[in-house]
Amino acid sequence: MILDKFVDVEIKGKTYKLCYPMKYVWEAERHLMDKSFPELMLRVASGKMPAVGDVYTIFKYALLGGNANMTEEEADELFIQAVDDTSSNAIFRAAFAALEKSGAIGKQKKEPAAPKA
Repeated sequence: MILDKFVDVEIKGKTYKLCYPMKYVWEAERHLMDKSFPELMLRVASGKMPAVGDVYTIFKYALLGGNANMTEEEADELFIQAVDDTSSNAIFRAAFAALEKSGAIGKQKKEPAAPKA
């Protein structure tokens, strides 16, 4: 089975992929101002916007996870360009969608049925 875990975003006319392999889930969580993804989710669920630092963190690591040869400096620059093109809220929604598709948060992945004996 192949699962599509990518979210495409266009920045300055070029398409990039956002994705969260587990390595980047861990790395992003280490840098969150809210300290964990569950805390960030609670903040958003309560109607509060995430801190800009958290938007930057989840977008940066989603870019790094989706674009194998991208450097951290390139991801930093793309964040600035994306904010200039749209809004931090739209950037957050795209990166959060990639995080949900990873299976690290959100709905639990369905386990395959056990083989019958």
